[in-house]
Amino acid sequence: MDAVTGALDLFEFPQLPGADRLLAVETRNALSGALSAVRADELLREKALRIIFQQGLFRLRAARIEMQRDPSVFHIPYWLGFYGHAETARCRVLDAVRRRVEGAKASEFFEQWLAA
Repeated sequence: MDAVTGALDLFEFPQLPGADRLLAVETRNALSGALSAVRADELLREKALRIIFQQGLFRLRAARIEMQRDPSVFHIPYWLGFYGHAETARCRVLDAVRRRVEGAKASEFFEQWLAA
């Protein structure tokens, strides 16, 4: 889950990537987290419940989800493409790991960040 606003969709890994699968990069273009641990846990629980219910388990009204925080922190790279004119410029977002174009949530997320 993104720790900046919690607005982006969940990113799922079968298991956390090991150190041999990660690359350390120094960049000024990394967003810092703005969510408290408590708020991040609340958002993650809501998102997990939504996924469970969408898969047809809507009868589990009192589903109990236990979460365990992992201290690992890593960033997912995205490529941004810009289009439009001057004040009306927009961006499209490409997930640089999965190599797929992201939707409106990601575009809005990065447009707000760039406007700040």
